[in-house]
Amino acid sequence: MALSITTHVQDEDDGGRNVLITLKGEMDCATAPDLRQVITDVLINEQPSLITIDVAGITVLDSTGIGTLVVAYRIARDVGVRLVVRNPNRFVSRLFRVIGVAELLGVTSSEDSDADAWPVPPQRSRLTGLRRPVPTP
Repeated sequence: MALSITTHVQDEDDGGRNVLITLKGEMDCATAPDLRQVITDVLINEQPSLITIDVAGITVLDSTGIGTLVVAYRIARDVGVRLVVRNPNRFVSRLFRVIGVAELLGVTSSEDSDADAWPVPPQRSRLTGLRRPVPTP
């Protein structure tokens, strides 16, 4: 499946411009350049104050896709544009948190309360099968 990218521009009363980019499908090494080009075009042509990337429709997300989002965030920040990611499914939300980019990308989700629904299981002793606590940092 390819990546479908749609954009919606909304002018705000305060003179700002918000752009919503909605993604559906697979964001991987084959499709990440498409998103990169869309974000570049939005930054140049729309001069937004906020870019929101809705990832609710993402079915596959690899390291190239994540890297593209992080680089887009940094470029947007450098030109004074706020970029946030919203509506990840449980898998994508957990992936962002494990990798450590959830806070950076301003990830918001209607399922934030379910973010810890997949707890990491306690370690098991190899000899006795008894549970021992997982060390905390």
